[in-house]
Amino acid sequence: MKCLVVAAMLGGILACPDRTHAQLVPKVESSLDTEESWKPIAFDTEYARAILNWQETVTEKPLTMLQASVADSLAPNTLTISGAYWGSYMYEETNVSGKFPILSRFPNQHSGTTGSRWVTNNAAVGLTAKLGSWITLFAQPEFSEIEFVGQDEVQLRKAFVMVGNLSQVPFYAYYGRNTVDFGAMNAYNPFTHTVNNHSFRVDSEDPVIGLGFYRDGLHLVATAIHSGRQLRVADSPGSDGYDENFALHASYAFESGDFRGRVGGGYLHSTIYNRTIPHHPGAGFDAAVRGSKEERRNGAWDVFVEVGYGPFSIGGEYTATTEKWPATDHRVSALNGQFAYDFSLFEMPTRLSFVYGVGRVGPDDTEYERLTQLVVGAETQVTKNFSLGVEYVRNSAFVPLIGITHVSDSSVKTDTLIVGGKLTF
Repeated sequence: MKCLVVAAMLGGILACPDRTHAQLVPKVESSLDTEESWKPIAFDTEYARAILNWQETVTEKPLTMLQASVADSLAPNTLTISGAYWGSYMYEETNVSGKFPILSRFPNQHSGTTGSRWVTNNAAVGLTAKLGSWITLFAQPEFSEIEFVGQDEVQLRKAFVMVGNLSQVPFYAYYGRNTVDFGAMNAYNPFTHTVNNHSFRVDSEDPVIGLGFYRDGLHLVATAIHSGRQLRVADSPGSDGYDENFALHASYAFESGDFRGRVGGGYLHSTIYNRTIPHHPGAGFDAAVRGSKEERRNGAWDVFVEVGYGPFSIGGEYTATTEKWPATDHRVSALNGQFAYDFSLFEMPTRLSFVYGVGRVGPDDTEYERLTQLVVGAETQVTKNFSLGVEYVRNSAFVPLIGITHVSDSSVKTDTLIVGGKLTF
């Protein structure tokens, strides 16, 4: 629950309107000269924002790379180096001592009714190597202040090889570690994740196999996911092979004058909401339960829509499990709505954003029935490489995944101020 993504707000770096529109409606503008000689190193700030941003462009990263190649942002035989650092200061007040939905990644992490912290929300490097015009290699080492048991502070979150050239054929394929294409999971605010992202984003630990198709705004992806527990959300009973879990994803982006939009949806065959004991890798994981009657497959489905007109953008997403979660005897679902207005503040691109989400986890009248989150934010692109953001976050209920039936508290109300900056190159 890295809800604290840099003081900007949970849904996307206050990008200029042009950058926001480009995300909704990808464009293939030109083909590349495949005969160019090797160019050692290149930098592209706009590409770095898209490829390392985990608020605005969360899924569809391989497609982003292929489109950047066609639009001349990634040249053949070139290593493009990208970097991002997001840091923020967070101050949170709660009406129940020790219950901090934003500051606390795990229960009992803070005490009292007020808390504050300086954090490195994200520090990542992206290495994109184009070998000719058909092969793309990508690696993303990333620093994290919060690790599960057995994890390191520096992790290789993405690492894959992809074959594809959209200027020649509409198909592509990749193999490696990635954020699986399932839903949008994006946010218009600067730092805090949406409820959908927190509950349903799929990050792989083992390599996945992705097959994609893109033409004229239509994007289709099928992903084979390795059996066993992945970093986030994906989980299946076995521990070997690719025959137990997969994801399907479809989206369509369009544009007509000042009007633009994107619709989509997806299906994930097996999630972590399959056991009586909530678990993370290395934290309370009972191997003896694996494959027993206590574990049952529980998939998830997702639908999302985004529309925009001029400086205005509005989006919504709904994600839910296909069966009840044995731990709470209820389906897990998340509903998110968001709005953004892009304008110029002293000639600097600026975004105002409002994001509201509701997560439903348990039966009526339980302490873990639901949680709500409201994020009001603003972000200004001060320079090409640096932005400043601020968020106000209002949370109702404390419902952590670990120990959900024991430590959840529906009476918790918290107010959080997040102020931070993002440096991108």
